[in-house]
Amino acid sequence: MNKPPLTRNRIILAFAIAVIADIIQLPITAGEATGFFAMPGELADFLVDCVVMGATTMLLGFHWMLLPTLFVEIIPGLDLLPTWTACVAYVLWLRKKEQTQPQPPSPVIDIPEVEVVKTTPATRLTQLPPSAPPVRAAIPAQTLPPPE
Repeated sequence: MNKPPLTRNRIILAFAIAVIADIIQLPITAGEATGFFAMPGELADFLVDCVVMGATTMLLGFHWMLLPTLFVEIIPGLDLLPTWTACVAYVLWLRKKEQTQPQPPSPVIDIPEVEVVKTTPATRLTQLPPSAPPVRAAIPAQTLPPPE
């Protein structure tokens, strides 16, 4: 899967979305803890997490670290931590680290073009191929002195 290029605008937008999501989830989680709005708060919290994961994936490309962050956000109490902000910072750190390391050269396979010529088997036996090396004259046999 191709990763989108890291531009300044993408980085700023990813951080902004993560920080806003963490700020939005703080009162939702506090309301759940007090029992003020338990069920609608959990649903709203989960929807915010899904939207943030989708937006972050679109901006930075998919990274495996987004999945555990989504599941940590489901655990009550742990979602008070700024997990999305930390996840975005970690993914950006890894992506920048990948970009600074030299990439190995891709293997190149050079295949020369071949001309296909249709000939009958009998013709192939009687004709030399056009690119065949010239036939060398036979080397005369050396004569050995007669045995004594």
